[in-house]
Amino acid sequence: MKLPIRAKRILRTTLIILLIASLAYGLGWSKILAVDSIEIFGTNQKALVLTQLNAGESKIRIGEPLARINPRGESNLIEDLEWISSAKVSRNWWSGKVSIQINERRPVAVFKENSGANGPRYLASNGVEFSSPIRFNNLAEIALGKSSHGDRRVIANFVSHLPSNLLGSLLALEVSSTKEVKMEMNHNKHSVMINWGAGNSSADIAVKSKVLEGLLGLPENKKIAEVDISIANSPIVR
Repeated sequence: MKLPIRAKRILRTTLIILLIASLAYGLGWSKILAVDSIEIFGTNQKALVLTQLNAGESKIRIGEPLARINPRGESNLIEDLEWISSAKVSRNWWSGKVSIQINERRPVAVFKENSGANGPRYLASNGVEFSSPIRFNNLAEIALGKSSHGDRRVIANFVSHLPSNLLGSLLALEVSSTKEVKMEMNHNKHSVMINWGAGNSSADIAVKSKVLEGLLGLPENKKIAEVDISIANSPIVR
């Protein structure tokens, strides 16, 4: 006996709904596709990452259905740790493994002032200030004036726009009482003090960097001790 066309449609729709419901249950609630293992790469501070996940009510837990994990949301939660530059969470549906790739921030300088229990405050090459569970040595030191909050912004802007070759020669940074940025750098195995002046925009730093590189490249400037590029088109070399 043949089923009426309408009955066939109802049966087909019912089967599709049951299939979708079964898949939804299997992905979202069943333990069949669940987290079987968690691996963290790129850092030795794995316990701190797991603590952050637990504190943020993360879904990355053994036995938790993989479908409940939001990789972008979990990555954002991990990146709330200021010593982490970036994090990427991925799921392997076959093995049940959740992988977490961490990129730690690396400092180019350290502020002379400590911040109590959190230890030193570091500065990354992109101008981001952070504390870290890792202790870094032999970094350029940053000395601030009395208005340290404003000076921090000045230093962050300066470092984030400084060319990498000059950043690699950095020994110390200072903001004077007149807001001038003074930088001590290594040149031909000896120290050179550079006065960059005050109120430097990204364009100013780019122009002054070119001027400085040109001056440092001159044979007669191999043993200089000071360069004043506060006025880019009128540099002073001593």
